[in-house]
Amino acid sequence: MKKLNLLVMLVAMGVIAWAVPATSALAVTHNAALTAQQEEEPAQATEAQAETQEFTGKIAQHNGKYVLHTDDNKAYQLDDQEKAKAFDGKRVKVTGSSDEQAMLIKVVEIEEIEEVEQ
Repeated sequence: MKKLNLLVMLVAMGVIAWAVPATSALAVTHNAALTAQQEEEPAQATEAQAETQEFTGKIAQHNGKYVLHTDDNKAYQLDDQEKAKAFDGKRVKVTGSSDEQAMLIKVVEIEEIEEVEQ
């Protein structure tokens, strides 16, 4: 009986000794997969930011830079200052992609539009 208990105990310890490294390897693989997924998410966010949008508002100079003051009370700096300069003080539609964190619009096109009566 003692030999049987000893044998069962040795087998159990062997199984545990085998299972622990296998579990650790599985955890490492899982962590690597999560890290890879997290690294892809910023790339997806960057792609979403690159989508072209239309913004309407008025262009004005602020601290020496041309800024679009939108109809929804946001202010975006415009990356193409030369193009924006031609529309200083005018109501415009700006087509471009926005970086909401930097409050910047990468300008594709600017066109003047009629003033909205209030």
